[in-house]
Amino acid sequence: MLPNGKLEVKTDEIFKNTFFTLFFILYTLSFGQKDHVGTSVANFLKIGIGGKAVSMGDAFTAISDDPTALFWNPGGIGFQNKFALNFSYTQWIFETNSSFFGAVIPMGEFGTFGASVNSFSSGDIEETTITKPHGTGRVFDASDISIGLSYARMLTDRFSAGITLKFIEENLSLESATAFAVDVGSIFILDFDYNFRLGLVISNLGSNMKLSGLDLDRNITTENSKLVEAQLKTFSWALPLTFRVGLAADILSTENHKVTVALEVNDARDFKARENVGLEYSFNSMFFLRGGYKFNYSEESYSAGLGLKYFVEGIGGIVVDYAFAEMSRLGQINRLSIGLSF
Repeated sequence: MLPNGKLEVKTDEIFKNTFFTLFFILYTLSFGQKDHVGTSVANFLKIGIGGKAVSMGDAFTAISDDPTALFWNPGGIGFQNKFALNFSYTQWIFETNSSFFGAVIPMGEFGTFGASVNSFSSGDIEETTITKPHGTGRVFDASDISIGLSYARMLTDRFSAGITLKFIEENLSLESATAFAVDVGSIFILDFDYNFRLGLVISNLGSNMKLSGLDLDRNITTENSKLVEAQLKTFSWALPLTFRVGLAADILSTENHKVTVALEVNDARDFKARENVGLEYSFNSMFFLRGGYKFNYSEESYSAGLGLKYFVEGIGGIVVDYAFAEMSRLGQINRLSIGLSF
């Protein structure tokens, strides 16, 4: 109560409470349904981004302390106070590849803005048909892209919330499909002594996708030998809507050494809940050793990686992260990330 008798309204508290209310309403509406295994499109959105995050077993929702937060949890960029860039390249299964570029732009009291491009490419694929199983001589490809614009703001010194608006496109030969989606996330610092953090995010909440294009056109001969132009019918499918909740803490923090642990639950519309755990050891905030494990995944299991952070006069901080992940029958996955902050 103010001296003049009027009620004091704490705007930050209103924003925070409103955010959590809307977040759990979205979660209830989105996940109050049965699992829909194998019914999602744009599955490149499930491929982990960044050498740091992936080497920690994708347990990154509560950390999200670099530009890859634009993928993992947009609320994380609210705590970032430097202009930063990150490029990540993934050598994915069956000679496919995935790339990510993100930029974080802090604007002081106006919050933090971000932009990202996440892409996937199959490379060239030789076309085969039932009548020509050894190839038709035609080559095609499959590609995907997601372009996102993000905004986050620290509502208190402990709490940051953010949102990403995304345009998504899938291409397969001469067919394509588009959708719009939103990611909503936050990070809440529960304890400053151990930097104990809680992260929440809902990803890929948006419209369905339906393929259309010239590959669907057909000429059909009717019973009376009349040639009729027709088009194959396609159905619309949902995006891989995902809810993640994570915890992270610095269980050891001295002048030269720090150990961070992270735990996470990953619940999506098209598979049962899965668990991730990650660990990072840093020496002098310059050298990093990381490891992680994924539970209840069909192919993925352990991961590991290294990181190097170095300050170059006149340029800024340069970060290089490498991650190795085991995919069982699908082989090993390598990721390399390069970041710059100033």
